[in-house]
Amino acid sequence: MFAKLAEYLTQQLENENVISSDKRELYRYGFQNGMILTLNFITSILIGVIFGKALESIILLAAYIPLRSYAGGHHSSSSEKCYIVSSLIMIIWMCLLKFQILSTSCCVIMLVIGSCVCFVFSPVAGENKPLDELECKMYRRKSLLILLVEIIIWIIFTCVAKIESEVIPIIIFTEALMLLLGKIKNIRYKKVY
Repeated sequence: MFAKLAEYLTQQLENENVISSDKRELYRYGFQNGMILTLNFITSILIGVIFGKALESIILLAAYIPLRSYAGGHHSSSSEKCYIVSSLIMIIWMCLLKFQILSTSCCVIMLVIGSCVCFVFSPVAGENKPLDELECKMYRRKSLLILLVEIIIWIIFTCVAKIESEVIPIIIFTEALMLLLGKIKNIRYKKVY
């Protein structure tokens, strides 16, 4: 569905001489990915609304997207699978928050384990986004900086402001799982990026 719409939009821009034919694939790719990201974002917010946690869903995305963007990890083989996995992850996150399943000590354990995994493995590239040596260094620095900022924010909320928050431990632990899955997938298929 998105592929056809992206193709149509790109064709319209080319017909109107807004873009040149050599930029056609770049625009088509951008339109398609933009639509997929928008659908994922809207679905995530709707899941948050259904669970009565709209603000938390926005905070989760605001914390997760930057870390995921630079740390990498497992990526689904198609945009449809990505959509389903992303939606399932958001539903799990909302259940954890709504039903307050996680104790403070569990959050600390998740934060420590997740942070260690992120520190050791970040970034994990994939076949759709291989990284050269320079990019690996840059992505590693940025992902670790984001990780550090998120840990500091969690410490401030939990220890200083006395506001219990499972959000940061949940997203860091989720990213750690994605890194491990990505690493296993790369090893399994003997791919090094």
